[in-house]
Amino acid sequence: MAITLTTMRYFLEVAKLESFSAAAARLYTAQPNLSKTIAGLERSLGIDLFYREGRYIRLTEPGKLLYTEWSAALDRIDRSILQARQMMQNQRDTVTIGILEGIDISAEAPDHFGRLQRESPSLSFVVERGGFSNIWKKFEDKTYDTILTSELQGMPHAVPPSCHRQVLYSCECVLAINTSNPLADREALPLSMLQGENFILLSEEDSPEGYHTASEISRRAGFFPSKIQTVSSIETMILYVEMGAGISLMAENCRLTSNPNVRFIPLKDILFDTVAYWHPDTLPSSVQATFQAMLSEG
Repeated sequence: MAITLTTMRYFLEVAKLESFSAAAARLYTAQPNLSKTIAGLERSLGIDLFYREGRYIRLTEPGKLLYTEWSAALDRIDRSILQARQMMQNQRDTVTIGILEGIDISAEAPDHFGRLQRESPSLSFVVERGGFSNIWKKFEDKTYDTILTSELQGMPHAVPPSCHRQVLYSCECVLAINTSNPLADREALPLSMLQGENFILLSEEDSPEGYHTASEISRRAGFFPSKIQTVSSIETMILYVEMGAGISLMAENCRLTSNPNVRFIPLKDILFDTVAYWHPDTLPSSVQATFQAMLSEG
């Protein structure tokens, strides 16, 4: 197997935390995928990197050597990338933004973007949508200056070092069911009646946080579906509901909530936060003060 920067980062995170499960959560990947990657790395190198003692792991002596050398090498790479991006920003002010797919930002975005451009007329934006894992990976490697994502209120969230986090607003969690489903006509619809429905979840491999979030919501609501189908993206999850092929849990600010063919059942006391993360060291200096003030205002 080829040794990539991602493979090296996976190894370093496992070595630092001495836990596959903790490293998988920190890296926003599934534990089986992480374990498979490390096993492939050991085969490729012909080196045992870890002692495995039940649920506990620790570095072997060769593993310690690679940990020291690779940590230093990746630090140098990260610094050089940051310096190159800062040089580029000196030539042209650009803000790169990753937005979680499915979030409806149509009400807020024009005012926010307009305000930034009034402060800095030369400013340009690079905006992309993506899934949980995708936007987080690009944020952590500083491809994105900032991301907008959705988090279940009350669940712990690791904040990457040297970045800032700001909750912009909160909204209810809703259960979405297509109006073509006979159950959607019932005035009162207890969740227990949905046990036999096809329940659509983000897969754990594509979005560990999204999968565990949905599981936690189900637990809090006392709703335990008997039929579960996993998909790879929020957009696919929305598509299933729009087609009447399943039901799902989502934030009230999801773009699907404007669809008249879908009924939404609020789940009491379960809230989603729309959250901004940003790297203050990569934002163009011309807009840093305005950007942070704007996010603080919500």
